[in-house]
Parts: sequence; structure tokens; C-alpha cells
Amino acid sequence: MKILVFSALLLAAQGLSAAGIDGTIKRLAAAPGVVNASWGLSVKDLAGKTVAQRNPRLNLTPASILKVMVTAAALEKFGPEKTFKTGLYHDGTVSNGFLNGNLYIKGAGDPSLGSGLIKDARPLEEVFAGWTEALKAAGIRVVNGAVAGDDSAFESWQPGSWAWEDIGNYYAAQPSALTVNDGAYRIVFKPAEQIGGEASLLRTEPVVQGLEFENYMRTGAKSSGDNGYVYAFPGQGRAVLRGTIPQGQPEFAIKAALPDPALFAAQSFGAYLTRAGINANKKPFKGAPAAGSRLTLITETESRPLKDAVRVTNKRSFNLYAELLLRHLGGGTPAAGTAAVKAFLAAAGTDVSELSLADACGLSWRNMAKAETFTDLLRYAHGRPYFPEFYESLVSPGDPDATGHVRNLGKGTPLAQNLRLKSGSLNGVRAYTGYLKTKKGKTLVFTSILNNYSMNGGAADKMHEELFLALYNGY
Repeated sequence: MKILVFSALLLAAQGLSAAGIDGTIKRLAAAPGVVNASWGLSVKDLAGKTVAQRNPRLNLTPASILKVMVTAAALEKFGPEKTFKTGLYHDGTVSNGFLNGNLYIKGAGDPSLGSGLIKDARPLEEVFAGWTEALKAAGIRVVNGAVAGDDSAFESWQPGSWAWEDIGNYYAAQPSALTVNDGAYRIVFKPAEQIGGEASLLRTEPVVQGLEFENYMRTGAKSSGDNGYVYAFPGQGRAVLRGTIPQGQPEFAIKAALPDPALFAAQSFGAYLTRAGINANKKPFKGAPAAGSRLTLITETESRPLKDAVRVTNKRSFNLYAELLLRHLGGGTPAAGTAAVKAFLAAAGTDVSELSLADACGLSWRNMAKAETFTDLLRYAHGRPYFPEFYESLVSPGDPDATGHVRNLGKGTPLAQNLRLKSGSLNGVRAYTGYLKTKKGKTLVFTSILNNYSMNGGAADKMHEELFLALYNGY
């Protein structure tokens, strides 16, 4: 009799919890700014039982939560400790200190080469110093040829559906097989004293040879932040600068995408060699050795482990690394990478029947996915050997390694020690996927994708914080 009474009470409590969550979801869905939006929600436990849902199979634009697909696929295929090697080669002969031929920096898709984001990555100058010592050890004092940047291992173009106002900016950098400095450089301005005044262009850091600017940048109010945009096509040496930077500082910098990462690598190493007393007598260029060329390896530089790139990809929502991982999965081509991601997802038991991937990072509006697909992927990842590295790459409330709005979601609440997530945002898009440990010790897997909402982004975050707290307390 006691067992029957206990079972009845337990079922009643579960019913009340479900009713409470359902009520919270209905109330949030009816709120101003959400009522006319499209909202897909899928919450399950690790066994696959649905805890809460709303339109879980609705096709929606997922924004940057798409990155969990490519990072999980990369960890599955390569393992967390996988590394990539950049090689320095020559195609000539060495005699009396002269290299009669070219030097080739052959990229293999190392995200960490000269990175300022990946932990313990060596600065580019330090990498160049090692290459220079290897040249000297090979008896090379003069290069009777050129330094070449070879990025032929990857198709490097950006997706055509990326917005024109994004392409020249650092967050839309070209995914080159010879990526250096995280694909970015800084443009430094001097703000005007008055609002609306011209922001004077001072310099770039580092120097990008052959780059010209058409500057229309203006000065905004104090604390208005970086509202500057760089309009430039990949491979071109001309950029248009528009928008505003804040007044009240002697200098202010914005980040832009390197117009040609492989050429920049060749030019930068050539300039370093000159400073080190090794001169190349021909102009640096981008290109691969001629077919049939006999190459001699001088030295190799090994990347940081894959898990370090995954951590930055998810915590900082860094688009470039997601696109590089996609190309690794596809043997160099994004189309093959997309096919590999879909095959991985299908093998993981998720629904890919209507999944549409225009990129790997979520910057494109043409991406289309269901909330339930992400939830089922994260359930699968929970049982994989690489789960500790994958889980660690997700953001926690107050996370010092995260950027943007998401790092404060749940801060100062019980979610602080119990929530890990990846967020995504575009204009009118807020998305979240991750894991939640509840008050009763259950682990829930969730995905929420909100499209075409009309409230501000902070309100969307608060809406989800309320939802996560209800799940935390209710289960």
C-alpha cells in the first residue's frame, strides 16, 4: 500500500512539473516580441524522453549553434589530440649558401599558426624565427627566388550567401589552408573630438603590403563601441571603411579580414628573412609548386591539438575555425565537408532529412535546421569518448573565455554551476543548445531556436534564462 501511495505521489509530482513547464512555455510564447515569431524548442533527458517541446521539427535558421555540428563531427573523426603540420619546402638546389629556387610555405589548415586566440599557440614571429634557423641549418643564406604561400590544400572561398557587409570583417575571414594570425589584422584610427567628425586612419597592425583604403569612418558618441565595417572582396587590395568608432580615446582599432592570407604569410616571412639577413631576390607570391616539382622539406611546424581549436570555436563562436574544420572533414572542399557532417549526424541518429547547410559557422541565412536535430546530436555526444573536451568547449554563466551576451546568461543564479551551452545570434535570431543539470540531479539536453522575434536581444536572453530556471527547478 505504501508503494502504491508513493508511486501516486511521484506521478502527481511529475505531472505538476510537466504542467508547470508547459505553462511557462505557453506564457513565454505569448509574450510581446515572441507571439508572432517562430520558435522551435526541444528538451529531452539523456535516454531520449521528451521533457518539453514546442515545434521541435520546425525548419529554422540556427545561427552559430551550427558550430556544434562541425566541432562534434571533427572530434569524432580526428579525436581531440589531432594536430596539423605546416611545412616549409624548397624546390631548388643549395650551393655555396644560395638556394636556387623558391621557398614554399605549404599550409595544411592549422588554425593555430600565429593565433592570438588558441592557448599556448606560438606567435608568428616566433614561428618565423624557427623557420629562419632551419634555413640557416640547411646552409641557405640567400634565396635566388621568392617566398611563396601555398594554400592549395583547401578551397578557400567564402560562401556566396554571406552578406556583403560581413565579408571584409574579421568574423567572415577567408578559410585558407595557410591561415595565420586568425585570418585578421587591425585598422587603427584616431577618433575626432566631435561626434560625426572624420576618424583619421593611422595604420594597420601588422602591416599588410599593397593594401589601400577609402575611408569614410566617422566618430560616434563615447562608449558607442565598434560600429565600423570593412567592405572588401577576398584577394583584392582595396577596402572601403564605413560606420563609426567611439570618441574619447586617443586611438581605436577595429579588426578586418586579411584579403589574402597565403600571400600575407609569404610577404610577412619574406620581410622577416630580410631583417634576419637572408634576402630573397624575387617578389613574394601566392601559389603552389609546378606539377612534377621536386620539393625538399626544410622544417615543419605542428599545430596545437584539435581540442584547443574546438574550444575557441564554441566558446568564442569563432567562424573561421568552424569553416577550417569543415574543410578538414571534406579533405579540403566545403561541399565534401558538408556531406561528411550530414553523414556523421545521420549515423548519430539525428534527423537530417531537411537539414540545409550553406556554411559551417552559422553566418548564412540559408542554413536550415530543426531544434530536435541539435538535441539528439548532443545526446549522442554525451556518450562519446571526446565528450569531456566537447562539454568543456561550451559556455558556462560568467565564463571568462566567452564573448558577447551569452557569458552573462544565468550568472548569479543556480544555473551558474549547472548550465553549459552554445549560443547563436543574427538579426532576429536567438538560438541556444546545451546541457542542464537540474536541482534533482538530472541531466537535460535542450535546444531553442527563435526566429523573427521583435524584442531586444537582452529580453530574449532573459526569456531563456527564465525557461532554463523553470527546467532546473522542475526536474
